[in-house]
Amino acid sequence: MNRAPLAPLVLAFAWVVALVATLGSLYYSEVRLFLPCELCWYQRIFMYPQAVLLGLALWRQDLSIWPYALTLSLIGGSISTLHLLEQRFPDLFTLACKPPVPCSVEYIPQFPIPLQALIAFLLIALSMGLLARESRQRG
Repeated sequence: MNRAPLAPLVLAFAWVVALVATLGSLYYSEVRLFLPCELCWYQRIFMYPQAVLLGLALWRQDLSIWPYALTLSLIGGSISTLHLLEQRFPDLFTLACKPPVPCSVEYIPQFPIPLQALIAFLLIALSMGLLARESRQRG
């Protein structure tokens, strides 16, 4: 029995995650008027290109995107983790975030924005891990 390749679905999933994260951050800043702090900007730097790169890779069925998206996700996820720690322990960290928007500001305390970003980065990173495995199996 021949099974359908998993790679296109994984790539599509990763692209949708990146697209939703990008559009969500734009919604927060442009519609809800949440001012992004410095760490939020760094997270955007590592998420926004993925919406474009993963979309192009999906369109071209280019599985070789995985090392690039994985790298962007691991760096972005690390920044998200640092941001979450800054929010939870503001006195413990003396980061570059300064007023008017310090990194310790929580616009949505029930589901902090850096946690949302971290989840997106993790989902993309896991997807890229699956894509790497599928890519290696194909040869």
